[in-house]
Amino acid sequence: MTLISRRMFAGGAAASGLALSVAGPALAQRGGPPVTVVVPYTAGSAPDLFGRLLTEHLRQLSGQTMIVENRVGASGNLGTLSVARATPDGTTLLVTANTIVMNPSLFKSLQYDPVKSFEPVAALVTANFALVVNASLGAKTLAEFIAKAKTAKDPINYGSPGIGTPHHLSMELFRRRAGIEMVHVPYRGLAPAVTDLAGGHISAMFMQINAATELARDGRVNVLALMGSARNPVAPSVATFSEQGITGVDVDNWWGMFAPAGTPADVVRGINARVNEVLKLPEVVKAMETQGQTPMGGPPEVLRQLVETDRARWAEVIKEANIALD
Repeated sequence: MTLISRRMFAGGAAASGLALSVAGPALAQRGGPPVTVVVPYTAGSAPDLFGRLLTEHLRQLSGQTMIVENRVGASGNLGTLSVARATPDGTTLLVTANTIVMNPSLFKSLQYDPVKSFEPVAALVTANFALVVNASLGAKTLAEFIAKAKTAKDPINYGSPGIGTPHHLSMELFRRRAGIEMVHVPYRGLAPAVTDLAGGHISAMFMQINAATELARDGRVNVLALMGSARNPVAPSVATFSEQGITGVDVDNWWGMFAPAGTPADVVRGINARVNEVLKLPEVVKAMETQGQTPMGGPPEVLRQLVETDRARWAEVIKEANIALD
C-alpha cells in the first residue's frame, strides 16, 4: 500500500521564483505555483530529512509554497515513477538516492528509465559508506578482516536493510574486489540490521560513516574502511579502501534532484541555481557535515554524469551477483 505523508511549508518573502510560470516560459515571480518535492522514502529517513531541509530553504529563497510528499513503495519505484509521469513544468520534483540508477538492473519490469524519463537538476550530497564489523570477529583492520574471510571454515555473514539496497550492493562490490566469499542476511530495514550487528548476530555490514562512528564508541564494532575517494571529516582516522590496497570501491552514496523529462531547460537552470545557493548556506553545510555528508552542487551535467557512470557500474555488480527483485 502506498504511504503518502505530506508536510506543507507556507510561502515566505523572497526575491524570485523556483518553477515555471503557468503563463509562460519565464521563471515565476514571488509566490508562483506550488511545488511538490517527492521523496520516495519513509519520513525520517536520511534522504527525507535532507529533502525537507533543502525544501525549506528553497521555500525561503523562492517565496513559493513547497510540499514534501513521501511516496513510498516498491523500493522507491512508486514515487520515482509518479515524478516521471508528472507534467514537465517544474512544479513536481524528485529528491532521491542513487538507487535510481540501481533499480533498472534489479527490476525487469521497471516503468521508468533514469536517463530518458528525467531531467537532472542538481547533484545534492554524497554520504560515505563505511565497512563495519562486530568486535567479536577480532578484525581491527581491513587486512585482518580479508584474511579472516579467506581462511574461515564457513563464510562470514553480513547484513543489509534488504536485497538490492545500496548497503547490499556495496558489500557485493567490495567482496568481489577483495576476492572473498560472504553470506548475505537481508533484513526488513536498517534498524534491525544495525541492532543485530551490534549484538553480534551478524558479523559485518556497510552503513553511513556518521552512524558507524557512533556505533563504535562503546567498542562493540570496529570501523575498517571508507568508501569514496577521500577520508571523511567525521572520522578522519578511517582510511579509504584504496588507501588500504582495495581499488574499485571508491564509490560515493549520493542523492540528487530530478525533474520529469521535457522540463524546459531554463526552468531546470533556474531551479539548479536556487539549489546551489542553498547548498552553500553555512547552516546547511554544517547540518550536512554533522551527518558525515558532503555538499555537491554544480550544473545539471554533474548529476547527468553521475547517473551514466553509476548506472553502468552497478549494473555490472548486479549482473555478476545475479541479484533480481522481480
